[in-house]
Amino acid sequence: KPISELRKNMSKVATGDFSIRMEEPPKVAEVQQLYKDFNVMVQELNSIETLRNDFVSSVSHEFKTPLATIQGYVQLLQAPDIPEEEKQVFLQRLIENITQLSQLTENILKLNKLENQSVKIEKHKFRLDEQIREVIVFLQPKWEGLKLHIDLDTVFYEGNEEFLYQVWLNIMDNAIKYNQPDGKIEIRLTQNATDILLEVTDSGVGMNEETQNRIFEKFYQGDTSRQMAGNGLGLSLVKKILELHEGTIRYNSIPEVGTTAVISLKK
Repeated sequence: KPISELRKNMSKVATGDFSIRMEEPPKVAEVQQLYKDFNVMVQELNSIETLRNDFVSSVSHEFKTPLATIQGYVQLLQAPDIPEEEKQVFLQRLIENITQLSQLTENILKLNKLENQSVKIEKHKFRLDEQIREVIVFLQPKWEGLKLHIDLDTVFYEGNEEFLYQVWLNIMDNAIKYNQPDGKIEIRLTQNATDILLEVTDSGVGMNEETQNRIFEKFYQGDTSRQMAGNGLGLSLVKKILELHEGTIRYNSIPEVGTTAVISLKK
């Protein structure tokens, strides 16, 4: 009877019912343990299902906004006798929203690969300071008008260049995006016998305490002062990449004063 009950409940789990529990363990010790293991398994499956549903819900919400905007601009562009100047503005905004959608899709795929460990991290030695300079040059159109102070030690590091490039790109892009129009950014790379430290400080809007506590959650975009173009996946991706390199990231921030991102890697 106990085994029959277990088989019946296993069939329910197979159909997706993760609410079932074995409430009256039998007297045989081995079967008692089997019941306990069953309950633990179902609880874990239920948690995974909840996370999956939350993730799908969040993804759907994130796709909905740019898609609705794209649809709106497409309809506007179909209007007859639209002035050329307005047409160019609408086209530019259309491109921006398509780009945002493309970045969201790309980040979801990257994060999914990393979290499911379906991607192998290949590592080799390279100049970390040179890579950071490459990112700074790449972002130049965005930081023109800001004051940059750059102090980079010569640092060799063994890691995955492609993934780490995404880390520096995200961190520095945020420092630009959430800065004041005439603000400043300090980028400092140092090392000692055991650790490599990158600090990126901006003079921007800063973060409140809740945002600092939740900044690495998927799709979290912070308080209203920080809700600009983006999809809230960048820092989740950053954290995961650094974890795969046995590295850490933390933020120190004061609202209306600025923010410092501190990234630490083991040598």
